Order: sequence, then C-alpha cells, then structure tokens
Amino acid sequence: MSNRVAISRVRGGDIESAVRDSVDLAGGFAQRVAAGSRVLIKPNLCKAARRGSGFVTDAGVVEAVAKLVLEMNPASVVIAEGAMAGYDSEGYPTDDALVATGVAAVGRRLGVEVRNLNVDTWEEVEIPGALVLDRIKIAATVLESDVIISVPVLKTHLRTKVTLSLKNMNGAMPGAEKRKSHRVGLDQAIADLNSVIGPHYAIIDATVGMEGTWQIPEDSRQMGLIVAGGDPVYVDVVGAALMGIDPAQVMHLQLAAKREGKQAALSAVDVVGEDVADCRQSFRGAFDVFRSRFPQLDIVLGEGACSGCTAELVSALSYMGKAGFGEQMEGLTVVVGKPSLVDISGKAVAVGDCAKGMSDGVVHVPGCAPGDRDIIHGLCEACGTDEGLVLATMEQTREKLWADSAAVLQR
Repeated sequence: MSNRVAISRVRGGDIESAVRDSVDLAGGFAQRVAAGSRVLIKPNLCKAARRGSGFVTDAGVVEAVAKLVLEMNPASVVIAEGAMAGYDSEGYPTDDALVATGVAAVGRRLGVEVRNLNVDTWEEVEIPGALVLDRIKIAATVLESDVIISVPVLKTHLRTKVTLSLKNMNGAMPGAEKRKSHRVGLDQAIADLNSVIGPHYAIIDATVGMEGTWQIPEDSRQMGLIVAGGDPVYVDVVGAALMGIDPAQVMHLQLAAKREGKQAALSAVDVVGEDVADCRQSFRGAFDVFRSRFPQLDIVLGEGACSGCTAELVSALSYMGKAGFGEQMEGLTVVVGKPSLVDISGKAVAVGDCAKGMSDGVVHVPGCAPGDRDIIHGLCEACGTDEGLVLATMEQTREKLWADSAAVLQR
C-alpha cells in the first residue's frame, strides 16, 4: 500500500537490521527498484558534522540503504549530495561533508560512486503548474536517475518547521541555485521541486534527531528509530508526528499532498511496526527558540499559522534587528494565523491571509505567504522605522555572505 509507513526500533546498535526491517514492513524495494535501474541515494549532509549528532544522516543508515539497493541488481548506484549554499547564513563545502560524515568511506567500502551535486553538470527544467518556480536548475545526476531514494535525518527547521524527505531534495539544486527557492518562498518552492524530482522512496534516519537551532549536543535527541515508506508525503507526516509537530502546520507538506490529491495527516497513513504514540517526543521548534531572542515582542501564533508565514517573518525580524531597530519594536504584537482572542492595545502587525480581519489600527500584510520584504514594510509602518535602511541592510548582508561562500560551493 502506498500509504504504508513503517517504524522500526534500532536494537543493540544494529542500524542495518532496523533499516532492513522497516523497508520490509513497508513493502520492500521490489516495486520501486527494478533490476537494471539507475538509483540515486540522497542523504542529508548539509555540512561537515560527525555521525550520530542528529545534524546529518548517519553513515550507517546510508550504508544499509545502499546494501539493500545493491541486492536488487541495479545498473548503477550513486550516493550524492550538495551541501548548504546559505541564504541568510554561510555556505559549506560538500566534499568536506562527505568525508566528515563517513559517507565517502561508505562509497569506497561498497564500490559505490559518491558525487558532489554542487559541482555537477545541470539542466534547467520547466515546472508545469508551478506555485512559484517556473524553471529551476537541477543536477544532471538527479535527472538521469530512474529511482530516487531520499534519506534525510529527523530534524526541525527554522523556516519550514521540519526538514525531512521532501525538503531534503533541495540538495538536488546545484550550488547557489538553492537560494532561488528562498527568494520566492521556500515551502512553495519545495512543493514545486518535488513535483518534478519527487523521491520514489523515503527512509528517515531517526536514530538521533535534531531540535531547536541545531546546537550540538544540546539539541540532539536520541530516538533509536528508522522510518520507511514508498510515499515521501506519508513518510514525512509520520516524521513530523514523531517530533510532536502537527503536519497541518508544515506548508510544503500540505502543498505537496494537495497537488497529488492526498491528505497530509496521520489519520491517512497506515503505520506499521512501532506505534507513533509510543515513540513520539516533543521537539523544541526552531521558531520557538528564534522568537525567544525577541523578548520585547509578543508573537502570537493562531489557528492556521504555518511555516510559510513564520519562515518569512524570521528574515524580516532578523534584519529589523540588524538594522538597529530592536528598541523600536518594543511592545509590538505580531500575529500569525487566526487567533482565538488577542487583546491588542498598542502597535501590531498581522501577517498573512489567515490573520486578516483584525481590529482597526493593526497593520495587515496580506499573502499566503507574504515575502520578507512585504513583512518588513508592515513592521516599519507599525514601528515608524526606516524601511529603506532595513532593506539595504538585508541586501548588503546577503551579498557579503554569498560572495564569501562562492569559492566554498565549488568544493
């Protein structure tokens, strides 16, 4: 069944047995990996980090998946990744990540090619019915694959709430092309990207997860699980639920499901193996950690608040602070979603279409989701600050980060 998702527990440190068990319970590879096919295994190796940290996919999981694939007699197997390019942060060299995580060594042991997608040749692909990305550059290795297996690690994310098998495919865009998805709306771009290179199978490394803002080891979460299934939407629903996150709040997951006529809800998934309720932990959301840095604000998340609006709010608030307007935001209320009851006595901004219809005097920023520039405009209007200075600060900061990362992305 395409909606079947398996959860297996890692016992005695035997990761390979847990991977095999979860794949078998979910229905196996037989209907997904045909003999003679070209298979791509796409882990999440966004930067150089040690295995077992929860920051990157564990090399033991990658190796177990590769062994299973090799047993299907494919024409070829490639393990490939393109590390973070950086948008409001620095970029990282992929080759360093492949070595530090132990994945390069896995390739050598198994005789499987390991590729750096950030320096791969690419093709610009048109996306029919796109939400925000009409065309996008995609690494040739990805486009030439018959079967894509996404192998992310279980993590929260500051902008998209979770980063799992769908978000993991952003690594298929070579180098700085990844920044395009941030400029137009990250959640919508993820849905667009997966409409043309969506994984055929997903296996989440939930041996160790990562919450908050990815500080090691403070934000590492011991889970001891493997999650597998033939439909990445349903696998990601289960992954979100295991972190205590409502899939309804993950915009790219809802958009991808809608495009495919599915329901991105736990009730729509046939979960086998371990029970979600027995395995679930309550991960600290990255946005919750982020908003604690702005104690002078009252940020209200109401019904319908999702990662689409909070992602853009992150950039807007960050650059308001960088421009020196932290004091001017004192006492500001920011509403995302439709709140049941909010007592607003001072300056306020309502972000997104779900928050429309608030009382007079509240600055409304329309859109689903509005961009960071639109939100900056609303914040500056409410606080009486210089919008031009904030936008200039944002552009200058990003230009420097991108220039500093240019050489790194070629490694």
